[in-house]
Amino acid sequence: MSKIRTIMTSDEIIDTAFRKASKVKVEDKIHVFRLRKTSAARISSAADTIDTTTKGYVSSFPNFDAVPRFYFELSDLLIGVGRIKKSLGSLDWCRKTVKKIGDKGIKQIKRSRNEKFIENKKKEVYGRISSVVKQVSDDLLFLNTVREKLQNIPCIENIPTVVVAGYPNVGKSLLVRKISSGKPKIAAYPFTTKGVSVGHFKIKYRKYQVIDTPGLLDRELAKRSEIEKQAILALKYLGNVIVFIIDPTGHCGYPLDAQLKLLDDIKKTFNIPLIEVENKSDILKTNSDRLKISALTNEGIEELMGKVLGILRNLLANS
Repeated sequence: MSKIRTIMTSDEIIDTAFRKASKVKVEDKIHVFRLRKTSAARISSAADTIDTTTKGYVSSFPNFDAVPRFYFELSDLLIGVGRIKKSLGSLDWCRKTVKKIGDKGIKQIKRSRNEKFIENKKKEVYGRISSVVKQVSDDLLFLNTVREKLQNIPCIENIPTVVVAGYPNVGKSLLVRKISSGKPKIAAYPFTTKGVSVGHFKIKYRKYQVIDTPGLLDRELAKRSEIEKQAILALKYLGNVIVFIIDPTGHCGYPLDAQLKLLDDIKKTFNIPLIEVENKSDILKTNSDRLKISALTNEGIEELMGKVLGILRNLLANS
């Protein structure tokens, strides 16, 4: 997503517009004509500054009708997409109204040779323009807080994605590092202080994404608040396949029963393909049918990637 511009207050926008307009001068030997031309040009300058500023704010926000579903869901959860659209619509109304007031005032000024009328009309137009901008004061303040909140939504590419899940210390972050072609980046994520770890890898020129979700898919949903659950559910619009890692050794600090309960939770919650993996096979191999890997020694990693790519390629072929 493109970076959203810092949004000024209504008073700052008005001050900027009128300060810039005050520097505009149009020369004419006849005083009344000079006054008329300068007044019209200053109104035009002020209106243009407000138009450009507010239009720039609106265009710097993402088009919520075209963003990936994952980004839309998190934006709606954090702030409310409907409310954002309403405030952006108010800015659009503001700039159009200011332009209309300015154009009408300029026409009236250009038809007059009365200096007092010209000066009073310019003051009147400035006053009406200020009033319109002040009507969207709350929208400007709100959109500036929205800008800050949207920065907490991870900028994750809309490409085939693997989500790695499991309790803490089962080896998720090590697996993400092992299969990523570069160092995974940490991206902010709402309702978790840890963020998500995002890595990438390429197979035959196609780029894939792998994500570790500390603080999200690492404990039972029953222990979550409603808003945390919604943030977790947004992941279903991001991931194409889940790799769920189990530590059968118990070295992670969580009993196997708890890990299997979380696995069952995720199966019920996410209607996407899931691969069950037992990590730390260099220490312990159980008799289960799950794929055995060691993120430490690379044992089983190639087989795991074969399964992952098989699912992703099948999804791409049918999309």
